[in-house]
Amino acid sequence: MMRIGAYGEVMMRLTPPEYRTLEQTHSLRMDFTGTGVNLLGNLAHFGLTTSMLTQVPANRLGDTAKASLRSYGIQTAFVGKKYSHIGSYFAEIGYGARPTYVTYQNRHHSSFGVSGPEEYAIDGFLETVDLIHICGISLSLTEKTWQTALALAKQAHAKQIRVCFDFNFRPSLNEELNREVLKQRYETILPYCDLVFGSVRDLEELLAYPLEETEGAELALIQSFIDQYQLEWFCGTRRLAVEDKQFISGRIITAQDTYETAPQLLQVLDRIGAGDAYAAGVLLGYAEKWSLQRTADFAITNAVLAHTMLGDVPLTTKEQVEQVLQAPGKDLIR
Repeated sequence: MMRIGAYGEVMMRLTPPEYRTLEQTHSLRMDFTGTGVNLLGNLAHFGLTTSMLTQVPANRLGDTAKASLRSYGIQTAFVGKKYSHIGSYFAEIGYGARPTYVTYQNRHHSSFGVSGPEEYAIDGFLETVDLIHICGISLSLTEKTWQTALALAKQAHAKQIRVCFDFNFRPSLNEELNREVLKQRYETILPYCDLVFGSVRDLEELLAYPLEETEGAELALIQSFIDQYQLEWFCGTRRLAVEDKQFISGRIITAQDTYETAPQLLQVLDRIGAGDAYAAGVLLGYAEKWSLQRTADFAITNAVLAHTMLGDVPLTTKEQVEQVLQAPGKDLIR
């Protein structure tokens, strides 16, 4: 069974209860999340061995964060403890016409943000994994996280360990960096990657790929990106709103094939982390050598389920996802 690791930030999520706004509440729910945490926690529930490479504070917050990772089934032998601050955000969960609102606290000075490659046992960590996931946020968070992500990708590639990279571009974190610097960083790390999660918008707006207004132009654009970087898979989701209903579809594209799922109706309780649920489903299919169709169908169903759960970490199981795939609409299981 494939062993999957991730490099990324462990964040503290603070959520007002009962769909309240910050002004309406005097209490907050505390959870520990982040792209890598969400992905690995879900994969651990699918039965895979997962481990995290990151840095948390050397205090009670760090202790609690590590305990939370272990409760998800994530191995923490390479979760270091240094410095004193953890990145955090407030998540005011939307309802109806009111969207979910995320407010980040200063992530640039978190234990993760100020830790460079010299503070991680990268070689030792890579000995324990067969695939490593790197979140694109690390390319723009700080110079230290960018250097760590690049060192990790280079060393993994040299050891023939698969590298999975998620664009995960966040404009709100990039005020100090211009687009040209970010473009150069993405172009520097992509030659070491094997699987990429992203969108046509990422390729067009961040990497400046030209997109023609003709039929089939999007697929041709993605195929040229795959060819340029010799990627195995390019994966992503597409959202569609029809009147007051929301739909989502998933697709996986290779140099030879492409598969896109039928649009799935969404019922949204909490959408944060749903993209990570799609990625977890894709990586499960990749690990188990499923067909593109089975992988994408499983992954998008997992993402649909993640929208119905409060919290970032989609703690679904393979059995739950298969149940929905086999018997959609069933609303009571005894």
